[in-house]
Amino acid sequence: MACLGQSFDDGLRRSLGFDHIIGVDEAGRGPLAGPVVVAAVLLGPRPARGLWAAKDSKLLTALQRERLFTAIRAEAQAVSVAWAHPRRIEQDNILRATLEAMGRCVLRVGKSGLVLVDGNRTIPRLGRRQLAIIDGDRMSLAVSCASIVAKVCRDRWMRRLDRRYPGYGLADHKGYGTQAHLRALRRLGPSPVHRRTFTPVEELLTRRS
Repeated sequence: MACLGQSFDDGLRRSLGFDHIIGVDEAGRGPLAGPVVVAAVLLGPRPARGLWAAKDSKLLTALQRERLFTAIRAEAQAVSVAWAHPRRIEQDNILRATLEAMGRCVLRVGKSGLVLVDGNRTIPRLGRRQLAIIDGDRMSLAVSCASIVAKVCRDRWMRRLDRRYPGYGLADHKGYGTQAHLRALRRLGPSPVHRRTFTPVEELLTRRS
């Protein structure tokens, strides 16, 4: 017996002849502040039942994500995390910065295998067999686990940034463009962790200049 996500991974593993599946996902492409965080997770052939509850991190509560994060770190054969910070996002654009971080993340796993990337883009110049899976974080157990790791790591980092740059509410909205965040941004101006090429921040900087 296996969960649906594990069955999906097992089917790909058998049909394409791979020993390992490496799931890759990101958190934080849309926010106005903070990094994009990418995770790659390599699970064993028989993941523990404790991981079967893993799914798209957006469908889980913060407490569920934290509990699964602990289980993933304990059960996975390898877990890797990489970051694309705001200056890199501004320099390369959000898509290129994210894909570059994904490439670094996969290479840090250390083992070869079929790479499953959530979304519709594969990782350029990776040199490994990979598949882009739309809604992969709802279909593949390995990608679901990567989604959870990326989300938990980013949320923890945004809470740290909230202490460093108080007043924006980064611990609450995690950098997304909520009304409270936009009001704080207009009042305080952009912090060093805001993405200056994202429209609300760019418009504010243009008006101030």
